[in-house]
Amino acid sequence: MEGQRGWWRRASVLVSLAAALVAAGLTWWVVTEGGAAPRPVVGAGDSSAITSQSGEEAAAPGATAPAAPTASAEPAKPTQTTEPARSARPTQSAAGPAQPTKSAAPAQPAGPAAAQARAMNDVLASSNASHSGLTDAIVATTQCRQSGLDRIVDITAGRRDQLAAARALTVDALPDGTALRKSLVAALDASFDADAAFLSWARRHVAGGCSGPVAEDRDYRRGLARSEDARKAKARFADAWRTVAKTYGLPAWRPDQI
Repeated sequence: MEGQRGWWRRASVLVSLAAALVAAGLTWWVVTEGGAAPRPVVGAGDSSAITSQSGEEAAAPGATAPAAPTASAEPAKPTQTTEPARSARPTQSAAGPAQPTKSAAPAQPAGPAAAQARAMNDVLASSNASHSGLTDAIVATTQCRQSGLDRIVDITAGRRDQLAAARALTVDALPDGTALRKSLVAALDASFDADAAFLSWARRHVAGGCSGPVAEDRDYRRGLARSEDARKAKARFADAWRTVAKTYGLPAWRPDQI
């Protein structure tokens, strides 16, 4: 009985010893085989890895993290192709679309006849300016306004100058030039006489305090009569002038514009 007990004791010790050996072996295997990860082979040119090796050896097994893989450069992006050129648009000039070229004014006829016709037209243009202001000046004078009298003075002086200019016109190159000038002088002489009569009335009317009836004044009535003579003379001249104006490209003045 005692022998059997001794055998069991030795068996228990052996089992315990075997278990201890197995445990030690497992521990050693874990430490040596399953421990630190294998170190990467350091190339001969990698001086930074060699320098840091001593520091890594001081760390405990398994504590050293594997070196992070070197990040590869980002793949090159595909080169963008240049956008295909758009179809060319018509270039607009800074001043906008070109405007049609205006044709030049027709050249004025040359020669002595044309020059004489233009000189006569200048007298007619001046007469038109005087004629257009006379009616307003008479109305202002009837209202006893000094400005009306002053205007009649200026118009009468202008008519005198126009009459003198008409008498001095050279018309030898114009067809029927002498008759044309005589017709113009007659019209302007009647106009000047009418203006002078209205001026006499206006001075007396303003000086008298604008009293008395205007229509019965002798100078006012003479002005009206000579104005009618001027109207008829201007009509005759306008008929003759129309042909000259058309020939030399000048205004065809109407009787009420002269």
